[in-house]
Amino acid sequence: MSNDILRVVDLDKENRGRRKKRGIVVIFLLMVVSGSLLYLWWNRDVDFEAYKTEVGKTASNSLGRLTLNEVIIDDNQILLNATFEPVKAFTPKHQIFFFPQILVNGKDYMVRNGGQSIVQSKNVYTIYNSIKMDDFPSDEDLALAIRYKDWNVETPIDKPWEFQVEASQEQLQEDRKIFVINKKVNHVDQQEITIDKVVSTPISTTIYFHADQSIVNDAVYFKIQSKAGQSWNFATPYPLNKEGTKWGSRVDALYLTEKNYTLIPVKKDGSKVADGIKIKKE
Repeated sequence: MSNDILRVVDLDKENRGRRKKRGIVVIFLLMVVSGSLLYLWWNRDVDFEAYKTEVGKTASNSLGRLTLNEVIIDDNQILLNATFEPVKAFTPKHQIFFFPQILVNGKDYMVRNGGQSIVQSKNVYTIYNSIKMDDFPSDEDLALAIRYKDWNVETPIDKPWEFQVEASQEQLQEDRKIFVINKKVNHVDQQEITIDKVVSTPISTTIYFHADQSIVNDAVYFKIQSKAGQSWNFATPYPLNKEGTKWGSRVDALYLTEKNYTLIPVKKDGSKVADGIKIKKE
């Protein structure tokens, strides 16, 4: 059995409507270089059962069968694991990407849609997706309408694969750690940004920040350091609105379980931009 990686790709809400191949290739390259490999994250030796909804539903169309295996609810993020069985074998020139649209309780909160395809055998692919949201509803029970309506970003599917899933985030809300900050700092380009909060779950940790004007994402980096000196770098933030004033920066599989940490604004090379900010769990 092969575990070849076909490709990783990440599309923000604005890019979802763009079909230019040149632009798509640029996104592919950026994500491959970043090393954002969803399958490595998914297969970590970590127990996420409490946050997982087993689905096991299959839908079919002219492309083949898609089985939605499971859904994981995270802070402003939904992770999907599916299996694709095409009606005929794909040659190496074909790339397999599926980016679902997800409505949560009937509303669209999506701001970024990332995905990866893994070849399991000649006619079987595992499809991973990481869909980032903004202002995710706080309801304990969520109704998810999941619709895979195009493939390879630019080709509509005649009969989309559709799934209705009931998921719970009750356990996630109990285990989530919130560090409220609400402090302003001048970052690399001297633009003033406000660091709103850090939210940590057993699945990921996210720094949320905003500014009055559009932020250049490659100028904003952070790291978080524990009292014992262990540190984690946060890079490649993503926009939460089309104006580019609200942002998130996430590290997967990082759970901040201690009460106190230091958040440090840094440059791309990791050097400090400003003094560290002491943060405390709410």
